[in-house]
Amino acid sequence: MKEIFGEETKKTKAGIRLAREELFKLVFGAESTEATPDELKQDFDIYLQNDEEFIATLNENQLEFIRSSINGIAENYDNIKDIIKKNTKNWAYSRIGLVERTLLIIATYEFLFKNTPIEVVANETVELAKEYGNEKSYEFVNGILANIGKIK
Repeated sequence: MKEIFGEETKKTKAGIRLAREELFKLVFGAESTEATPDELKQDFDIYLQNDEEFIATLNENQLEFIRSSINGIAENYDNIKDIIKKNTKNWAYSRIGLVERTLLIIATYEFLFKNTPIEVVANETVELAKEYGNEKSYEFVNGILANIGKIK
């Protein structure tokens, strides 16, 4: 039956992968409304209050990953965006799609500020790009991350 309707079997998300996806959703919301760093932090507080049932399914490690990432991204927002701009050759930052821009913000933060290995960051980011972006999103994001990976 799945084949008839084109349904794919998706990997069950758990651990940091699930937390990273939730982080993506929060930052996506902030980017879509051009929120300030303080508004991003407020969005996280609202998220904690409004989805208590889902939040209860997260373990402390997942919740801390989201919390620390939101705070870190908010504290380094302008710097992160500048790094992305410097590493997008022949492409204006304002032309980067919302999904791709959000993924690049998170990945840049994780790689440069959390010191997560670029291979891990790129792999997770590409998977999210395949799920949430268009068919070319993952290639674009992967190319920019390759440039950013050369920074260290």
